[in-house]
Amino acid sequence: MKSFWAAGRSLRPRRIEIAMSLAGALIAATVLIAGCGRDGQPEEQAPGAAAAEETTATPVPVAVAMRTNIDQTLEVTGTAEANDEVDVVAEASGKISRVYADVGDYVRRGATLVRVDTQVAAAQRDQAAASVQSARAAFKQAQEALRLTRDTTESSVRQAEVGVAAAKERLNQAQASARLIEAQVNSAIDQAQTGVQSAETRLEEVRAGARQQERRQAEAQVAQARASAQLAEQTYNRHRRLYEGGVIAEQQLDQVRTEYELAQQRLEQAQEQLSLVEEGARSEQVRLAELNVEQARKQLNQAEANSIQIEVAQQEVAAAREAVRQAQEQLNSAIAGRGQVNVQERQVASARAGIDQAQAGERVASVQLGKHAVSSPIAGLVAARMVDAGEGAMPGTPVMRIVDIDPIRIDAVVNQLDIERVGKGDPAVVRFDGLSGRDFRGTVADIVPQAIPDSRNYVVRINVPNPDGAVKPGMFARVSILLGSREDVVVIKRDALLERDHVREVYVVVDGAVEIREVEVGVISGNLVEIIDGVREGETVIVSGQDTVAEGEKVEPVSATMPEDDA
Repeated sequence: MKSFWAAGRSLRPRRIEIAMSLAGALIAATVLIAGCGRDGQPEEQAPGAAAAEETTATPVPVAVAMRTNIDQTLEVTGTAEANDEVDVVAEASGKISRVYADVGDYVRRGATLVRVDTQVAAAQRDQAAASVQSARAAFKQAQEALRLTRDTTESSVRQAEVGVAAAKERLNQAQASARLIEAQVNSAIDQAQTGVQSAETRLEEVRAGARQQERRQAEAQVAQARASAQLAEQTYNRHRRLYEGGVIAEQQLDQVRTEYELAQQRLEQAQEQLSLVEEGARSEQVRLAELNVEQARKQLNQAEANSIQIEVAQQEVAAAREAVRQAQEQLNSAIAGRGQVNVQERQVASARAGIDQAQAGERVASVQLGKHAVSSPIAGLVAARMVDAGEGAMPGTPVMRIVDIDPIRIDAVVNQLDIERVGKGDPAVVRFDGLSGRDFRGTVADIVPQAIPDSRNYVVRINVPNPDGAVKPGMFARVSILLGSREDVVVIKRDALLERDHVREVYVVVDGAVEIREVEVGVISGNLVEIIDGVREGETVIVSGQDTVAEGEKVEPVSATMPEDDA
């Protein structure tokens, strides 16, 4: 489909009308020539016949039906409006220090129009920045305090755990030592009691004299004393190693050493007793036996006196158990100190929030400072300036009006019967009464879905490029919207079409007489009408004065006067 403004087009509506009129003029000339003789002079006719022709032939303007292409357009009117219009207002309070644009100036989007004094706002921004630095310092200090508290707490916990473990180990050692001392003391008492009984028995035997069974008994005592001495020696060696390892106290080693020495003495006494038995009882032997009894009783008293070591060992166990309790309390206290870590962590979080709050305040101050430079939200022309340098401004005070007129918007009014034929993107040609001789090309950008109040018309918005700003808001516009195109169709001038009682008719000149035909019409574009049925290409149609002639009446075709081009 060819655009109705396409370059290189062969026949435009105005040219088609001219061609049709020229064709009508040619037909009229042919009719006139037909009335002349071969030498160009009118043929001689009977006076009555000539008079009859003059009275029956009516001159009528005609045009010829032609086959060509025709654009289907919709002719509407409208008004030029700014594509965008903004009243720029101040957003900060203060004295206007500078104005950067004036009426008629072109400004880009974001260009500064007016600047309001920034001294107070800049100071507030600097104060907010200082608050951010202070908040960061407080945050760093809180982090350092948290680190120190965490390190100290964990070190205390580790030390307390080591203390608990050491106290428990000392308790275990004290309990083991107490059990060993109790066993040793009881064993010494038992041995001392046995020694007393043995010495007393020996004394009675010595006084009674030696017998064969006494000999055997003396030998058995020697054997027993030797075994006890060996056991005492082993016990002494074992305790000496424990003492050297720091497991037992020197007092315990001394006690074992004493028992070892006593065991050696008992072995020597048993051996001497055996020797006396073999030699026979003497006074010395009796005295010796008595001494042995005394010695055995002393050893028993000493062994019984050593039982106090059991109480001392038990006291040491109790002390070790108390040390474990205290160490556990210290551990619990150290663990409880972790609560301070939680407090410090909350303080760090609060300090971090303080940074966020201070930064937000800095952003607000920066935004407020930025509001002192009033900028244009759109690109366009300054239509009005409401302030001067030195005047005071408040938030909401209008400073300038900016209008965007490239592209400029045409608000055209379309009847409800035609609105369905218009679509977004349809091309249009726009003419302005104030800019005669210039055609502007645009495009349908939007169709307002709601009708104009108190009417059945709709607003169609057409964007028209306006790079030089020639079109001003408020100009009256005549718009031709291209709805479609028909190619190679028969067209006649619109003036040739009549409509009576909803019937469309065309007056056709056939053999010099009028023939009224009912026609079927297609596209109507400007002063051209597509004929689908009723008129053929090349036929002559009357374009004016149809009401002065009737069906079958003789007419004389004449050239039609060319109307003004309104296509």
